[in-house]
Amino acid sequence: MSNSPALLPALRNARVIDLSQTLEEHLPHFPTHAKFFHNLWGSYWHGGRSLSYQLVMHEHNGTHVDAPAHFVSDAQPEAHVTIERVPVARLLGRGVHVNCQGMKAGEYVSRDQIAAWESEHGVLEAGDIVLFDFGWSVKWGLRPNDQRYVEDWPGVSMNAAEYLLSKQLAAIGVDTLSPDPPEALRTQPIHPVMLEKQVLIIENLCNLDQLPDFFLFLALPLKIRAGSGSPIRAVALV
Repeated sequence: MSNSPALLPALRNARVIDLSQTLEEHLPHFPTHAKFFHNLWGSYWHGGRSLSYQLVMHEHNGTHVDAPAHFVSDAQPEAHVTIERVPVARLLGRGVHVNCQGMKAGEYVSRDQIAAWESEHGVLEAGDIVLFDFGWSVKWGLRPNDQRYVEDWPGVSMNAAEYLLSKQLAAIGVDTLSPDPPEALRTQPIHPVMLEKQVLIIENLCNLDQLPDFFLFLALPLKIRAGSGSPIRAVALV
């Protein structure tokens, strides 16, 4: 509380950039994941006192975070961390915007590209939340206009993932369905490698083109018991 007088003006004066896609029916989703449903439950239109809806959704619909348990089984009990056990502060910290626009579907960010970015913009530090901006969110569309987003996309290579692990990051994020393109998911995905080391993975971000190189990243997952992940409302303060 002693720091709140200084913190509050800084928060109030910051520009807030919304990094989350809108949750709505017919949004793009991974083929093996359930669809999102927003069903009218009660309304004043039908004689009720108030308006309310029932949500039926997958933990990984829309902008969300993967908990380690998403890809790490309970055969590794120390690494099998479900979403309610992820420390809240893990998604509060310095955000880093890495511009990867221009990469094509199926292409990978390499370790050398990240190192080159660091030499020009600044070194990645422990606890950073690194967001890869592929410019892919412009392809986001509601069914039947979702295919450009979900057919294939760029991602993060294994050698880049290993380099990021050496930096002891808190999380990485992408504006695609996954940091693993479809081919990587079939062969050698980075998901289990990152998550085993408790580096969280954020997917389906948007508005990354509005970010500076460094900013304050804030996101909170739902406290779902035994959850493999959770929708988040991700924002940047700049």
